[in-house]
Amino acid sequence: MKQGMLKIVLKLAGSIVLLAALGLSVVALSGTPAGAQTADKAADKAADRAAGKSDRQAPEDQSKDILPIPQESDDDPIGDRIRQTLQDSGAVPPSPIERAYSAFQRGYFLTAFAMALEQAETGNPTAQTLLGELLVRGLGVRQDFTEAAGWYKLAAAQGEPEALYALGRLHIEGRGVARDPSRAAELFRLAGDRGQATALQELAYLHLRGEGLEKDEHRAAAYLTRAAYGGDSEAQFTLGGLFIEGIGVSQDDVQAARWFGEAARSGHIAAQIEFAIMLFNGRGGPKDEPRAAGWLRQAALTDNPVAQRRYARLLAEGRGVDKNPEEAARWYLIARRRGLQDKFMESWLLRQDADVLRRAEGRANAWPGGFLAAGRNPPPAGGN
Repeated sequence: MKQGMLKIVLKLAGSIVLLAALGLSVVALSGTPAGAQTADKAADKAADRAAGKSDRQAPEDQSKDILPIPQESDDDPIGDRIRQTLQDSGAVPPSPIERAYSAFQRGYFLTAFAMALEQAETGNPTAQTLLGELLVRGLGVRQDFTEAAGWYKLAAAQGEPEALYALGRLHIEGRGVARDPSRAAELFRLAGDRGQATALQELAYLHLRGEGLEKDEHRAAAYLTRAAYGGDSEAQFTLGGLFIEGIGVSQDDVQAARWFGEAARSGHIAAQIEFAIMLFNGRGGPKDEPRAAGWLRQAALTDNPVAQRRYARLLAEGRGVDKNPEEAARWYLIARRRGLQDKFMESWLLRQDADVLRRAEGRANAWPGGFLAAGRNPPPAGGN
């Protein structure tokens, strides 16, 4: 009962506020005849004011006291933020193409294909690009480069940057379309101008090779710089290499270390190794063996044999990390089974305790993808 009365009171209060906002002087809000008469008088006064009549003199200029009426506009940032917040919270369902991408990311490729196809046929460039990706990779459907190229072309015609880049790659490889580096360069340039950083990297490679474009190391470096600032880790790594060698730019170890470091922090494995080497040698910045060891270990954990071999040697010598013969042997054995050997480490193994080596071999075999998992025996600890 109390809740019902509360609702009525709130509704009445809302009505009063609305009437006040309309400029009506609300004296009474009851169902009695007296209240109705009073409300009628208030309405009459409001009409008089609207007609320019008033029972008191108004100031000459009241514009400064009047709030402007909001105008309708296509630009509604507040509304956009509200809608985005509701969608992020799950209160608003995602769009059909967002559902297609969600299915793609979760591995439901056939479902993603069906959802994307429905949207692609209506002209949605994002859906057309997703169809191309599924067809190129043969995910959920038969691999078909020609059909993929067709969908990419439709999306590229609408300026979709990912489609422009993907179609350019097909022209480089000659898959589904004629091999045409010049056409690829044109598509990469259009994609790059729309913020696709990897396309700028591809343009740089074409300039470095002189393929489809004139050979121009300076232009290549300029494109790589744009891509690197755009966050492309491969471009950052390659740009670091140009600064090391002085190709298209002035040789600069500091800049090389900077870009190797940027790429390393983005998870680029080769950059992590190069950055570690520069840290270890104090090239391009202060010498820092512990940081170098940390980067090599991170790369080694990704199963990179070059990093595994280098990290093993640091563990064997106690450089940047505490000396640990068993751990050093383990990492070196993991790298050696991938075909990488090191004369220093081979000689070092021969001097190690047999129990240490046995434990190291057991741990190396337990490494994912190790010899036991592959059904093979590890090579002898001191073998060549």
